[in-house]
Parts: sequence; C-alpha cells; structure tokens
Amino acid sequence: MEDKNKKLIEILKNWQKLEDASVQSTTDIIRSARNPFLQIIMEIIRQDSVVHRRVQQLIIDHFEKQEFSISAEDLKELWDKIEEHDEMERKVVALAEQAKEETDSPFVKYLLEYLLHDEKKHDKLLEELEKFKK
Repeated sequence: MEDKNKKLIEILKNWQKLEDASVQSTTDIIRSARNPFLQIIMEIIRQDSVVHRRVQQLIIDHFEKQEFSISAEDLKELWDKIEEHDEMERKVVALAEQAKEETDSPFVKYLLEYLLHDEKKHDKLLEELEKFKK
C-alpha cells in the first residue's frame, strides 16, 4: 500500500475515534436534555456521526480489504428508480422552501432550514452519481 494511502487511513481512523466520541457525547446530552428542540438537534448530529463513521469505514475497507467501483451497468440497472427518487427529492425541496415561508417562529425556521439543506444535499448526491453513469 502506498504511503499516501497509509496516511489517509491513519487520518480516517483518528477521525472515526472523534465520530465515536461525538456519538457518545450527543447520546449523553440527549439523555440529560429535557428540551425537545435540543434533543432533536443532538439526535441529528448523532445520526450524522454514525453515517460519517460508516462512510469512513467504507473508504478504509477500499484500501485495506477490497477496492470498490461502480460500473455504468450497475447504475443503468437502477437508474429509472434513482431518477424517480431524485424527482421526489426535488418535490421535497420545493415543499421545504414553501413551508419556510409559512412561519415566523425562529425555531421552526431553524429546523426547516436544516431539512432544506439536507434535502438539497440528497439531490446533489444523486446528481453527482450520474457522472459515474458515463
């Protein structure tokens, strides 16, 4: 394995330790918090840390166990379903933007902004996935 890849794996493993600590920390905060707004913010962060750790592990496994790739055929097989899902994501973005306009509550706006950002992120992930189709 290249030195560059070894360094990357070392960085990712250290990052995973921080993600594990984040999961524990947010879990502790959720248990201690009485406010549902604070609980949901910590839950969002906790779940993101869990997913981040899984992505990091996939990258580590790519170098340590078995490289992964995706073929145009892999994508073509599911592309119609992926496009349908992407259309749903766009509709959700439109609804989130509409919902944001319907409230004056700073807490609700804050949560709707989060949802909108996340839905746009999903749309972008699917958009970028199309590059692998070519």
